[in-house]
Amino acid sequence: MNRKEYLERLENELGQMSYKDVRDIMADINEHFDEGIAHGKTETEIASGLGNPAELAKSFREGGTVASVLQKKQAPVQNARQKDTTASALFVILFNLFVAIPLWVAIVSAIITVCAMEVGLITGLIALILAVPSFGNFLGAGICLAITILLVIIFVAVLVILVTKYFAIGTGKYIAWNKKIWKEGL
Repeated sequence: MNRKEYLERLENELGQMSYKDVRDIMADINEHFDEGIAHGKTETEIASGLGNPAELAKSFREGGTVASVLQKKQAPVQNARQKDTTASALFVILFNLFVAIPLWVAIVSAIITVCAMEVGLITGLIALILAVPSFGNFLGAGICLAITILLVIIFVAVLVILVTKYFAIGTGKYIAWNKKIWKEGL
């Protein structure tokens, strides 16, 4: 049913009310149609959303205001959104429990392991530097080995810093995504 048909049927159903009340209700419903069309809905969709004109008129005759009647009509849509949010919350919980948290723990463990390796390399370098005087004929080889270990230590340190930095950034974005899914749904 289009706007004209809907408004005519509603006006007929409101016939027992005062002229001023009918005129105000008709103006508000007409405005509701205008807003719906501005949001891309068709007249048929808007009329369907308002429901049966007889039931709408009955709500007005029982003392309902346009705002309260339209709010009651939109309440089922809001309840449907809550169901979507509940499903989204369940998805976030299960996904985090079975995928994200184990992956996060594995990455943190790897970072801690590499840091421990770094401490071992530094300790080895210190031991090597302390032993250099006893190398005798192998002094050049000892110095090359110490420089190589030092370069490996620097490389691993830079790698750990970058991995930790981007892991922290990724974790922050993942938490923001979780909050968005939790609140807005999938």
